[in-house]
Amino acid sequence: MTRGLSRKETAPERGGLVSRPCSCCHRHPVCLSASARRPIRSMSGLRVYSTSVTGSREIKSQQSEVTRILDGKRIQYQLVDISQDNALRDEMRALAGNPKATPPQIVNGDQYCGDYELFVEAVEQNTLQEFLKLA
Repeated sequence: MTRGLSRKETAPERGGLVSRPCSCCHRHPVCLSASARRPIRSMSGLRVYSTSVTGSREIKSQQSEVTRILDGKRIQYQLVDISQDNALRDEMRALAGNPKATPPQIVNGDQYCGDYELFVEAVEQNTLQEFLKLA
């Protein structure tokens, strides 16, 4: 799902922006290819890897803070839920270059931006655009 815009702005019936659908069924932003059995997704744009299934309050809090800040600054991003498929978790860890990386992890296109600590540091130093590789 694409975040950073209100429901009103993303509703197609109101002429707003719509995230691009997957290439295999054209209904979902992320979909499994029947042939490859791995996610098919555009590698462009800002992605925040997160999980909807965790017992860690710290991870939940960090994910919430990242999305709250991005929403507050009206920066568009795609939220990728790694709990939906182990391949997404493996993809996140490969991009981070750390086999034990945990959410949230932030990526722009195929370029790794960083984790929560680096994100917060960039916000505090007012270098978020550079950190997210948007500038």
